[in-house]
Amino acid sequence: MAQTIGVVKIWWRGKKYDVQKGVRWRLPGMQNEDQDATDRTLRSMRWNHGMAQATVMITSSSDEDDFDPALGEGELQIQTDIGAVYVFPDAYTRAKPDVQDNGQAPVNWTLNTYQKISA
Repeated sequence: MAQTIGVVKIWWRGKKYDVQKGVRWRLPGMQNEDQDATDRTLRSMRWNHGMAQATVMITSSSDEDDFDPALGEGELQIQTDIGAVYVFPDAYTRAKPDVQDNGQAPVNWTLNTYQKISA
């Protein structure tokens, strides 16, 4: 029987963070673009940056300043329970997260390059 992703773990700048279920990511790569012509549609390509979204749980050992965009690029790792690890060496956050009183802080990263390591 095939297994699907059930648990995702996140490391940002070498530190592991607790995250809620629902982590999303899109790998960077080429994207097709439609180019409308007189009586048909043509195709061109362009670069499409990757993205990752996770709701991080802010605890006594973490802080919303850990995700300050002024810190620049850092390494984001996404590990799945089916053995895939994605390493994004030049990820960056776009804005500090909006922290809620239940400890939830949605964080968004932009991704440019990656390496996928499979078990």
